[in-house]
Amino acid sequence: MILKRGVKIQLIAFLLITIVGVSVVSVKYIGFGRELLGRQYTAYVDLTDSGGIFTNAEVTYRGVPVGRVGPIELTDSGIKVELELERGENIPREGLTAIVANRSAVGEQYIDLVPSGKNGPYLHEGDPYTVPKERTKLPVSTAELLRNVDELVTSVNTEHLGIVIDELNTAFSGTGEDLQQILDDTDRILDTADEAYPDTKKLLDNSLTVLDTQRSQGANIRGFARNLNELSTSIREDDKALRQTIDAAPGAVNQTHQAINQLSPTLPVLLANLATTGQIITTRQAGLRSLFILYPVTVAGLPTVMPGDGTQHMGLVLNINSPPNCTKGYEKVEQRWPQDTSHKKPRLDAGCTEPQNSEKAVRGARNFPTEALVPAPKLPDGATEGAGFPAGGASGGSDDGSGEGSDGGSNAAAAAGSGGGSGEAKTKAAESSGGAALANGKLYMSYPANSVKFAGYDPSTGAVYGADGKRYVMPRTAGSRELGEEASWKWLLLGPLSQ
Repeated sequence: MILKRGVKIQLIAFLLITIVGVSVVSVKYIGFGRELLGRQYTAYVDLTDSGGIFTNAEVTYRGVPVGRVGPIELTDSGIKVELELERGENIPREGLTAIVANRSAVGEQYIDLVPSGKNGPYLHEGDPYTVPKERTKLPVSTAELLRNVDELVTSVNTEHLGIVIDELNTAFSGTGEDLQQILDDTDRILDTADEAYPDTKKLLDNSLTVLDTQRSQGANIRGFARNLNELSTSIREDDKALRQTIDAAPGAVNQTHQAINQLSPTLPVLLANLATTGQIITTRQAGLRSLFILYPVTVAGLPTVMPGDGTQHMGLVLNINSPPNCTKGYEKVEQRWPQDTSHKKPRLDAGCTEPQNSEKAVRGARNFPTEALVPAPKLPDGATEGAGFPAGGASGGSDDGSGEGSDGGSNAAAAAGSGGGSGEAKTKAAESSGGAALANGKLYMSYPANSVKFAGYDPSTGAVYGADGKRYVMPRTAGSRELGEEASWKWLLLGPLSQ
């Protein structure tokens, strides 16, 4: 029979594939020719017992296959196992431990190499290395395992074991679905915990910081606990009083509520007036500060007036024109007497131009402390003038622009008191034109004719009816003690409510 050319080629190819496959299996898995190829090196392990290990069993390095078990020889103290290892792996010698382990309860044995370090020297360097007996571990033998199981079983009281089994049967009888649900829920819990592992790890890491903080603050935490214990003890001791207070609280709340309802019509007015008072006090901080400084000095000087010997020491010092008035800067201002209360538009371009160190008008605006310049309180919405004053302001009168300047009054008084002529003439001059006159050691004050008018005043409401028939509201800062006597302080709060 003559084979065709194509069949011959197929047979030759199959023969070559078979030879290559058998060679690879023989070298890689059976181990033929490994020494000739120089792909392995040898190490040894001394064991007191085989532990079930056999030739051609697998050798691993931290669980990774690295070779096979070679021939096993008997020694005087046990056995010596040859390890045929691949050169591709660097296995450190330092602290190397050989463990004979089982792949499963009924699986085959293998040797696992576990070094204590990561650096050299390595097993393939130098002479073949032998792992000593003291760094080897053997699995529990089947005979010893059976003996231990037998001892465990015989140590159990069968009667008690029967009772336990009966109770378990009673406990779990008919609960198969519930147990299955518990197992399913447990599986979901584990899945959720696995998904939340990064957050859980972060929580555990942060917990270390929290615990360190608590440890460092241990003394403070103990002190807080001690104080809290003392507080709790005090509350427990005062339990009766606290209960009485809590029982009385509803009545007090009702009374407070009724008081608020009764004050609701007038309380906003009081608060608004107090707000205005606070704004005025804020604006006058510099003056109040000076008052508080000078008040003790004034009080300290009272004994010089009333020394306590039944007499009173009074004195009168006229300081007219001391210090002199400032006239520089008012040259174009027409002077008028103080008794002239007609309305006149002020000259806003006039002012004292004396230097700041001048002796004239030492209390002028140029010496006003700059730190006291704070905004004046705002008037209520829609208000253009001060509350409680006539529509024309404090001066009243017409807008004809007549009258003299503001300094005329003091100058006229000074002129009346220091000019020539007799005291009687001075007095008559003062009576005719108004002003002040000093005659025969006495000071005479007078006003021009028809310059003073009388008006009705109601002290209960503060209302004043002027000569023009208009109604004005006078502030209660003057004469309040006369009205309220010892309770005059009440008018400071209740006075605005009666308007």
